[in-house]
Amino acid sequence: MASAEFKEYAPSESSSRATVPAENPQTCVLLIEDNEEAMFLVRMALQEHGKGVYHLEWATGLSAGLLRLEKGGVDLVLLDLGLPESSGPASYAWVHEVAPDIPILVLTGDTREETEFAIAASGVEDFLIKDEVSGSLLLQAIRAALHTTKRGDSKRMKLVKAQEKPARAKKERSFVAASPNCKN
Repeated sequence: MASAEFKEYAPSESSSRATVPAENPQTCVLLIEDNEEAMFLVRMALQEHGKGVYHLEWATGLSAGLLRLEKGGVDLVLLDLGLPESSGPASYAWVHEVAPDIPILVLTGDTREETEFAIAASGVEDFLIKDEVSGSLLLQAIRAALHTTKRGDSKRMKLVKAQEKPARAKKERSFVAASPNCKN
């Protein structure tokens, strides 16, 4: 298995930055996805429908994505649930632990209803099926998640912080120790 990577993609020459007012910098979208073809489709959707507003960053694995999130500056996460390091609702839990205030959209090929219900109960902003989502629908979901978060109406359920802290510390230690791509 190849190690996870992090890559940054600037807007293409065809997507004009002139459409983005200086007082509104680009929105950073972090895609955590191991499939390069899916990354190209997301990048194309952002370029074609995003009007130069979005800047895509791509992490090819969960550990690379978590490290990128810890640096800050990410406005929204697009998360695949079928990653080599972690899959299903556990992937969402890891991302949410590291970035609890950033909207997370699940973009997955997993069509099982139980997965969707488990993720929805966790408070994900939206659950999108890769084979069913168009570029315009993806951008609509991104805009809605960002708008909801800016208004403070996030539908994510917040647990009592006192109950979260011990579980979070244990989970963070266990993931770093278990991740083959993290340097301890």
